[in-house]
Amino acid sequence: MLKSSLPIKLATLALTSILGLIPMDFAKAGIFEEMEVDQQNFIAVAQPFGEDNRLNLIVVEQIPGQNTCWSENGSNPTNVDLLLINFDFSGHCRRATDANGYSIRYEGQDLGLDYLLTFVKREGQLHLIGFNMRENKRINVGTVGEYNDQAMRVNLNPGWQFSRRSYQGNALGHVYFSYTAPEETVEQNMTEPEPEMNQTPTEGQIRDIVAPSEENQSIRNTYSQPQAQLNPSSRFSMQSRFSR
Repeated sequence: MLKSSLPIKLATLALTSILGLIPMDFAKAGIFEEMEVDQQNFIAVAQPFGEDNRLNLIVVEQIPGQNTCWSENGSNPTNVDLLLINFDFSGHCRRATDANGYSIRYEGQDLGLDYLLTFVKREGQLHLIGFNMRENKRINVGTVGEYNDQAMRVNLNPGWQFSRRSYQGNALGHVYFSYTAPEETVEQNMTEPEPEMNQTPTEGQIRDIVAPSEENQSIRNTYSQPQAQLNPSSRFSMQSRFSR
């Protein structure tokens, strides 16, 4: 018995050593790619809900040649009329309402398992950020402007754009907030600043916009909706909850 178990133990040890050489970044982000999309067909919206000024992030895609999915008016903020709620938008619009339908992709790396998209208020302006709870870091993604109680457009910061997740060349429903550093130019010989990755604002700043007011509320509950967090069973699913 002891002799027969030795090869199994050695094989297990060898396999463990090999797996240890695989970079974590590849294990977390290497299976998916991204495809370019027409930016005019997409919009990110900060949608107020509830009685405590919470916000939900919605991404809407316009299918070309079909019924108009939204209209815009005003500035700082630009308010959005979500026209798709007035008709059966199947075949006309697509809508993602949580982290199963959208996530951050930064310089070709999926950050959806680490960074959750949420809103914070800073100096009177509403911002869309990606927040890493474990490392207490943030990535600035977009700006809304002053807060009001209507649906508001999110303007993506320089270097950010929408893209679509793909797998082995096949487009998936999942949408990325994708960042790629601008290339250097001969005239400037420099790139635009990359998004800040600083300490997150205080709980109070976050709570003003997106969370209940209990003083002992956990930082985990500062996000706009519980369902925005990925469930373990859905983290590696290639099917997103992208409404059609």
